Order: sequence, then C-alpha cells, then structure tokens
Amino acid sequence: MEGQSSDSLSEQQCLETKLTKMLENVEPPETCGADKQCIYRVPHRIRETNPKAYTPRIVSIGPFHKARDVGKEDNVLESMEELKLKYLKGFLNRTQRSMKQLVDKLKSLEESIQSCYAAPIKYNSDDFLKMILIDACFIIELFLRRYRRKDWKGKDPLLLKPWMLDDVKHDLILLENQLPFFVLEQLYNFTSMNRVFPPFLNITFYCLKSLNPGTVCPTEPPMHFTDFLRSSIISSSTFHLGALEQCEEIEHLYSASQLSEAGLKFKTDQNKCFVDLHYEDVSLPLLFFVVIVMITSMAWEQMLRPQWI
Repeated sequence: MEGQSSDSLSEQQCLETKLTKMLENVEPPETCGADKQCIYRVPHRIRETNPKAYTPRIVSIGPFHKARDVGKEDNVLESMEELKLKYLKGFLNRTQRSMKQLVDKLKSLEESIQSCYAAPIKYNSDDFLKMILIDACFIIELFLRRYRRKDWKGKDPLLLKPWMLDDVKHDLILLENQLPFFVLEQLYNFTSMNRVFPPFLNITFYCLKSLNPGTVCPTEPPMHFTDFLRSSIISSSTFHLGALEQCEEIEHLYSASQLSEAGLKFKTDQNKCFVDLHYEDVSLPLLFFVVIVMITSMAWEQMLRPQWI
C-alpha cells in the first residue's frame, strides 16, 4: 500500500510539473489583446455557404492566405508576388527612401500590426515585416498610379489589363485579406506622399469607387479596406438608426424572396444609397449593388457584434 501511495504521489507530482510548464508562457485571456483585433478569418459557418466569396482570386495580402497553393504549378498568388516586387521597386524610386528607412519605420509598428490579426502569426519577425512591407508598398504604389492613370497609360501592367485590376480590387476588400489601414497611411505620410497627393483616405476612396456603393468618403480613418467600404456606405445613407438601447429587437426577419411572394414589388433607384430603403404603397426602392461588397461587409459586421452587446 505504501509503495502504491508513493507511486501515486510521484505521478501526481509529474502531472503538476507538466501542467506548470505548459502555463509558463501563457497569459490570462484578458491580456491577449482581443480588443485590438480587427482582421479576422471568416467564421466557418459563414464561409461554408460560399467559400470562393471570401477567398482572394489573384493576390494575397497579409498572412492568412500567403502560403496557399505554394508549390502548385499554376499558382496565381505566387506569380503575383513577383509583380508586387516590381511595384515595391517603383515605390522606392518614387519616394527616394532607402529600404532601411522603410524597414525601421515598420519595425517600430510591428507589435501594433501583429495585434490587429485575430489568429496566430506563424512567421518570424523578419519574414512578417518583409511580407507587410511588400504588400503595403504594392498597394500604395498601385493606388498612386491608378490616381494619376494618364501618367502610366500604356506602361503599367495592371492598368493595361482591366480584368486583372478588377480582380485585384476585389481581393483588396476581402476581410481575410487585409492590412491595418494605419500601416498604409503611416507609410504614405512617412514617404511624404501626402505632400504630393491628397490624403491616403481620399486616394483610397477614389481607387475603390468602382466597388463602393457608398457616395461619401469617411471622415475617420477605418481599420482596413473592408471597414472603409462599410463606413462609406453608412456615411452615404440618409437613413439613421437610433442608439442601440433604443432599438427594438426584430423577431421576424423576412427575406426579399418571401416579401416578393407576399406581394411586395421591388425596384431599383440609381440615385440612392442601397441602405436607404423607402416604402411607398407596395414598392421598396433598392439600389443594385455588387454582391461581394455586401457579403464582405456582413462578414465584417459579424466580427463587430461583440461591440454592440
């Protein structure tokens, strides 16, 4: 009995030691920085309905899709990485900044950048900063060329291929395919582009206008491009909700198909923001919009819901 008790005590101590070691580098949940997270993976229950709607077509931005399809013969994302380097070179030539200056700037922002991603970053510091630098400079240089398109007519590889540029813009608004907006804005200002061009917020509004059902540029910097579209749509609307605590819970929410079957007639109104819904007799004016913008914004709003509770 004494031997068995001694063995049991030894096993218990071993278990305690293992558990203690497991917790050596573990922080309590309230210290994980969840309040700073703004770039998420789309929840499986939403993604499974239409995976392609949330997946980049030709360009990966940020860490979530970087390793996708690596090694495949026909890897479109990988081929775009080569094109990104050309835009990085163009940005360096434009700004006359050294690589060291850009790296030092991003190094000072590294902790803040990583805290924006709601998933573990599986890159070491150098690889992470390299990815962010290439992606950020690619976006800024592309936007500047798009803004002054006439200067690059017949020269820029993306501006020469409208279908390809459309795919890039599509990918830039996807929730899983984001950089924090402050990274783009700070690099833009650090390289003094704000002295030559309008503020980066206005440049963004101009370059994404073909995908944006909103007609007003947000006044406050967004968290990222997905948030930018949502903010623009809300800012463009003349329909204003009251405070959350003043709103009544909707118990029955009917789809457009159900309303149509019940006798409602829908029509488009090209002069209104699509969230401005008006009931007139049996017509409900709606503005036709790009489906991807709507479902991306809805996925983003799902991530914002805890802030509303």
